[in-house]
Formats: sequence, C-alpha cells, structure tokens
Amino acid sequence: MRPSRRPLGRDPAFRAALTLAEKAASARGPVLLIGPTGCGKSRLARHIHDLRPPKSGTFSEWHAAGVPSSLLEAEFFGVERGAATGVAPRAGIFEEAGVGTLCLSGVEWLGPEKQAALLRILEGSPFQRIGGGRRLTCKAMVLSAFSEPPELLVSRGQLRSDLLFRLDVLRIHLPALGERTGDVPLLARHFLRAACRKLGRPVPELAPSLVEALAKRPWPGNLRELAQCMEGLALTGGGRLGPEDLAAEFWMAEPPAADALRRRLTLEELKDAYIRFVLARTSGNRTRAARWLGISRKALWAHLRRSET
Repeated sequence: MRPSRRPLGRDPAFRAALTLAEKAASARGPVLLIGPTGCGKSRLARHIHDLRPPKSGTFSEWHAAGVPSSLLEAEFFGVERGAATGVAPRAGIFEEAGVGTLCLSGVEWLGPEKQAALLRILEGSPFQRIGGGRRLTCKAMVLSAFSEPPELLVSRGQLRSDLLFRLDVLRIHLPALGERTGDVPLLARHFLRAACRKLGRPVPELAPSLVEALAKRPWPGNLRELAQCMEGLALTGGGRLGPEDLAAEFWMAEPPAADALRRRLTLEELKDAYIRFVLARTSGNRTRAARWLGISRKALWAHLRRSET
C-alpha cells in the first residue's frame, strides 16, 4: 500500500464515502463516484489508487468531454505505426493504464456507439490499436465519475443502461460541501495553508466572524470554490483576516448585474445600492468601506451626501 494522505473531513456522510473507498481499493471491479462538480471526486479517485497495493501501476484520468468524436477511437484503442500518414504511434488509454487505476469522466458525452465500445472493453473483449494486430485487454481498475445521478442520465438517453450496469459494481456518493458545513473551517484552513505555502507567505489568522461567514455560505462550487476563495485571501490578506477581507462577490446571493436587471436599476441606483451593501457588510465603518470600494474616504462621504439630498 502506498503512503496516502486521507482526504479531509469529519462529516458522517463524507466518512462513509471514505470507508467505501477503502473497500473499493481492495477490489478490481469498476467503481462509480457520484457527486456535484468540484466536490472532490478526482481527489477520492486518487486516494483509492493510493490505497491499492504498490504494484498496481499508475493513476491516470481521462475526460471524454474534451475529446473530439473523430479522435475517440484512437483514444480508446491507440494507433499503430503506419496506420495513417503523419500519425505517430501511441497507446490508447486502456493500454497505457496497464494494471493501474483509470478514472473516466464525461462518459455520458461519448454517444451510444462509443459507449458500446467502452462496454465491450470493460467486459474483457480484446481490442487492438488502429492499424495493429496485437490483441490487448483492459487490465486496469476503472473508476467512473458522474456529476449527476446516472439513472437520470439513462432516462435522458445520455447513458446506456447496459453500460451503467457494468460500471455499477460499487458506488460512492460524495456530499456537496453545502451538506457538510461542519467541515468548512477545517478545509478553509487547509486550503489557506496550501496557498500560503505556494506563495511563500506566513499563514494569517482567521477571525471567528470570518470562519462563521465561511461556514454559512452554501458553496455551490464546492471544494473548488472554497479553495479559490482561500487562495484569494492568501494573496490579498494581512496577518489577521476578517469578513471585510472577503471579495464583494462572496456576499452576493446572485450576480449584481442580474439583480440590477431584475430590479431595473439605473447605473446611479446600482452604484448607490452597492455602496450601501458594502457599508452594511463593514458594520457602517466608512474607512473600511472606502478601502473595500477602492475609493477615498472623502469620495465616499461625497457620494453619501449626494444620495441623501
């Protein structure tokens, strides 16, 4: 077993996912990883690989959504020398994975024909490189990541039901970050330390009010959004971080432009609404509000006088 850093989290649903990951690592059967975008499916896939025996090869990921349909066959099977003019020989994803771990995502974008080819490979049918004659089989442990329930994809006609049956030996559900709010302080400090280490900066202290604000946010972008938020704080913050150090967008329930269109605000009304929003978030502290807005305290005073007349 390789050394592995266990993904962070104390939430019961998340810990249940980790327990299943440990069970998955002891088998070779396909595994489904299901959870919203940014919730850590790729990290969990790597964790499963790290828990496998040391001779289990390497870990690799393949994203179907970014591959043109004309190249999918070459991606699956590989290309032999001389198969086409100017095309270099290369292994396909299954041959290259060897006895390692291959994590697939975007399988629903392959289309019925390519999904049928994937099914045959996973069932152990031999294949060969395009232009080649050597018979190959898939020996890797295959993980498949889905951001939506696969049954929903089947009902839409995006995923073949027979392929789902083959992939669905063990499924692991990863909760959204908004469902494990108790883990947000732990994860926020982890991402902040990682960002500061990368930047070569000391790790600032997080004020309790900031931690509380982070824990209350729904985090629609999940771990990815939280990591980006903490990286921004590492770049702009000082020795102690409070709610006023968070970007203005953090507090927006919806994009300001969308809200302005819905309310049919004029440009001046939008400006005034935003200034008063910032003042509310800084508890009426005009010095901090001016710094947040990127204007002088005098300019802020002038705007407030004009709006009150």
